Amino acid sequence: MEDFFAEAAKDTAGKLTCIPLPFNAKEVFHKSKGTIHVKGTINEVSYRSKLLSRGNGKYMMTIDKALQKSIGFTGKPMAVHVTMSLDEEDCQTVANHSQPEFAASSMDVITAVQTRQSIREFTQEAISQDLINTILYAGMCAPTAKNKRPVDFVLIDDKKTLYELSLANPNARMLEHAPCAIVVCGDQNREGSKEFLYADCGAAAQNILLCAHGLHLGAVWCGVAANSPWFKLLTEKLSLPVKIAPVAVIALGYPAVKPQPKEKWSPGKVHYGKW
Repeated sequence: MEDFFAEAAKDTAGKLTCIPLPFNAKEVFHKSKGTIHVKGTINEVSYRSKLLSRGNGKYMMTIDKALQKSIGFTGKPMAVHVTMSLDEEDCQTVANHSQPEFAASSMDVITAVQTRQSIREFTQEAISQDLINTILYAGMCAPTAKNKRPVDFVLIDDKKTLYELSLANPNARMLEHAPCAIVVCGDQNREGSKEFLYADCGAAAQNILLCAHGLHLGAVWCGVAANSPWFKLLTEKLSLPVKIAPVAVIALGYPAVKPQPKEKWSPGKVHYGKW
C-alpha cells in the first residue's frame, strides 16, 4: 500500500478536481497496460477510483462531487493524506489464486428455475463455508456489461447487525432470524451507467438465489431503494466507500418452511414479433 501526502485541487481548466500521484503508478502497481483501478482512503474517507495518465509516467486521480463532499473539499487547494493500493479486481487473475472449496448440486438448472421460492423463515443451522463460497461464486459468474464486473458482495453473519437492519425495514424482518445475509453492492466507479449497474447487480442477485435453492437452502431478495433511509443505514453499518451502492440484501439460511411452487406460466406475457 502506498501512503503519501498530496494536494487536491482543480485542474487548469477548472473542470476536474484531481490529486497528483508522487510516483509512477504503472511501475508501482505493475500494470503494463489497461486502466489502473485503485482503492484506499483520503483523509480517512474510503474510496475506490481509477487513475488517469498525464504522460511521462505521471498519474492523477480525479475526485467526483460525492467524494469531494465527503472529504470537505470546497474548491480551494487542500492538503490530503492518501493511502492507495491496487483494487482487488486488478490484482492477479483468479487463475493465479488458490480457489476455495465449492459444493456440488444435484438439482438441474431448469428445476431450480421453476421451483425456486422466496423463503422468509429459517432454522438456526449454520451454513458451511463451502456452501457460502459456492453461492458467492455464483454471483461472480453473472453476466456483466462490457465485462466491467462492478459488483461486490458483503457477507453479514453478525447477529447484532442483522437485527438492526431488520428493525429498520419492515420488509426485511426475516433478517433477524437468518443465519447470514449477502449484500449485493454496485461500484459506480467501474460502471457509470446506473441502468447497467443495477442490471449487473440484479443478475448477480438472481444467480445467488438460484444457487442457494440448488443447494437446498432458502433465500429471499430484499430490495434497497436508492438514497432511502435503509440505503443510508446499510452504507453506514457496512462502512461502504463513496459511490459503492447497496442494491440488494439477500437473507440466507436453511428453510424452516417448504412452500409449494406456484404456477407461473402465463401465455399473455409472451408477445410474438410485436406487442
